[in-house]
Amino acid sequence: MRLLVVSDLHGELGPVWAAIEQTQPDVLLCCGDWGDPGEVELPDLEALTERLPVHTVYGNHDHLEALAAWRNQDGSEVLLRTGELRSVGPLTLAGINGIWAKSHRKPYYITDEEVDEAAITLAAAGKPVDILLSHGCPSGVADLTWQNRHGGQRCFLRAFQVLKPRVYLTGHLHRAQGYQTLDGATVRNVGHTPKGEAVLLDWLPPNLVITPLKFNP
Repeated sequence: MRLLVVSDLHGELGPVWAAIEQTQPDVLLCCGDWGDPGEVELPDLEALTERLPVHTVYGNHDHLEALAAWRNQDGSEVLLRTGELRSVGPLTLAGINGIWAKSHRKPYYITDEEVDEAAITLAAAGKPVDILLSHGCPSGVADLTWQNRHGGQRCFLRAFQVLKPRVYLTGHLHRAQGYQTLDGATVRNVGHTPKGEAVLLDWLPPNLVITPLKFNP
């Protein structure tokens, strides 16, 4: 099974289609920022699920109503709820939506307490998480901005430490980068897919092979 991971599209769906054609995945994952209302609408998104199953979290530039209404061909929701566990073939997927903030002034803000609660809920389910998706980034781990400053938050780092997924995929910073822990877990910021950046996950039992991808958008 092959999974293609994209992020930070901001209304540019053409590069997603190009990546699909070039890699022929079985499943599409996204770390958020499909585009604001007016940049992308539900029919644009539904064209993708006519081709393959999609699972996504949302970021700070998303048409939340469209994502909430979006369905796969089997009727399942495309949007992962924060703290939800979902089976994707033999793999277990979890997601945390939004970007960190101290309040709920924006619908896409998530607080320290909510991220911590989501991680605790997921851990309590007793099922190992293979893939963790979020738009926000873990502090100090694959979180460098283009100004070489750290752009992540400690709550996402705590979630990574609690859940110990095989791979943690993030976005938001528009800079592809990665980190591997001593015990073999991988954190990857997917980068900016309109620039031709994505990640491939190939399930070759018992291994999940992670390949940063630079493709022609």
